[in-house]
Amino acid sequence: MGKEDFKSEEEYVSQAGTGALLNPRVDSTFKAMLTQDTEESRAAMKSFLEAATERVIKMWKLTANEPPEEFAGQRGVSYDIACEFDDGSAADVEMQAFNQEYDYGKRAEYQVARLETTYLKRGDDWEEAPTVYQISVLNFNYESGGADGDTPKSPVSRYAMRTKDGRELANALNIIFVELPKAKGLEDSVETNTALENWAIFLKNADNPTKKDVIRKLADKEAGLMNAQKSLSSISTNRDMWMAQYRREIRERDLISGLSAARRKGVKEGIKQGIEQGIEQGIEQGIEQGIEQGAKQKQIALAKKFMSMGHTAEEAAAFAEIDVKLLKEKQ
Repeated sequence: MGKEDFKSEEEYVSQAGTGALLNPRVDSTFKAMLTQDTEESRAAMKSFLEAATERVIKMWKLTANEPPEEFAGQRGVSYDIACEFDDGSAADVEMQAFNQEYDYGKRAEYQVARLETTYLKRGDDWEEAPTVYQISVLNFNYESGGADGDTPKSPVSRYAMRTKDGRELANALNIIFVELPKAKGLEDSVETNTALENWAIFLKNADNPTKKDVIRKLADKEAGLMNAQKSLSSISTNRDMWMAQYRREIRERDLISGLSAARRKGVKEGIKQGIEQGIEQGIEQGIEQGIEQGAKQKQIALAKKFMSMGHTAEEAAAFAEIDVKLLKEKQ
């Protein structure tokens, strides 16, 4: 929702049922699309989880799932999607619509460690520690450049504990980042992309009417994405979902504006402080230089007086404690 297409609440909500699609990059919409009690939503969720974890999932269940409709009027509502698989492993899925300037690397490490302790019950053997996945979909670039300075081409990054030479530890803690802006260059390679790369394309473009051909191509390629499109279309007829998304986007706009205002204020105060410090330092340096130059003038005058009494320049300079070269320059 940019400045050029800002709508009033009434205009925004009136899009329900017009064929317009909700924005799947808003966390409340993302969660609703994947957690509805419908065949399409369940199929889409299974497809996404399999793409992210790179494993076949026979059975899974949602845990601690708050309905998106409960968003209105509440603060601090979590829109993460918590899942537990039939073998005891688990995943937490989140959508981050904009960069709140956290250290997302450390944040993800904390989240995946916390997820592990949630499912590792007291008294369990270490062998029973489950494999867990923290899956973060980011609508911004987390990693701005690769080892060679270029931006990594794939939107998908996978992290696990390994030794410096690449040997795996237990591979129990897994972090997956999906950076949606990097999906831009993959729209022409749908047939050869990984499943999660195609999910990134879908999430980046699903609500864009100019990308219908791309979305159709994705749906034809992957049944899970076809079901995701159907689920998104279904919830997009719900006025409550448009209201929830509107309020969520307004909140995010306010946060972004707040961060920008704080940044501008910081820059302005920094410039002001720099000017004040510069003036103060300039005055101090001017006084110091003036005192130093005055002292040198006195030394030169004293040395010249000694020279007028018949002393050599070297003797006069030594007596006045001044460099003889400087004295000769002033003669």
